Amino acid sequence: MVVLITGASSDIGRCIALEFAKEKYDIILNYNSNYDKVINLKKQLDKMNINSYICKADISSEEEVKNMFAFIESKYAKIDVLINCASISLDNNIEEKTKKEFMRVLEVNVFGTFLVTRHALKLLDNGTIINISSTDAIDTYNEYNIDYSASKAAINSLTKTFSYVYPNVKIISLMPLWVNTSSIREMNQDFLKKELIRTKQTRLLEPSEVALKVISLIKDDTLSGSIIRMEE
Repeated sequence: MVVLITGASSDIGRCIALEFAKEKYDIILNYNSNYDKVINLKKQLDKMNINSYICKADISSEEEVKNMFAFIESKYAKIDVLINCASISLDNNIEEKTKKEFMRVLEVNVFGTFLVTRHALKLLDNGTIINISSTDAIDTYNEYNIDYSASKAAINSLTKTFSYVYPNVKIISLMPLWVNTSSIREMNQDFLKKELIRTKQTRLLEPSEVALKVISLIKDDTLSGSIIRMEE
């Protein structure tokens, strides 16, 4: 069994990789800039006797995505699971948000997810795709990440459309609430406290909890095209 994880160097991506390692998958680790984190993750997987490969690719670059999949095809005839975890956020007040910022978020989060999915589907027969979305897509909006929220709503739309066009693949969006990642820990804590009150969270979700949910969605009978809200 083979899984491709985009954004594998992120906190959530790392935990997802470690859970797939427990399931004895071969793991393809995509990253763009955090080489130190992804190489440390690979070292962990090596100690677990898991076959893993590192693939550097900016998922918003069609050429880099093509090259990544050329490498994957050189190693495997097919893959069984795709986890679209890679995304960015360029938080800024609405009045100061630039076109460049807005478009970059959409380029990575939406076009990148589309591009990776389109290429992966050539290798995913009766496989599973999990798109890591966010409750920002539906009901946790704020003035600083209007582009991020729009991108996650678009990912949910991609999930629905791809699941309709490719009925032989199980495609699901998972929308966690606020998660205890490094970027969240570094944000303005007063703002975060207000957000947790507004979203009625008593605590941050842990990346490991998201990873476990991903594994359960692959194993259970959740219908393709489902948009799953993940709470505490």
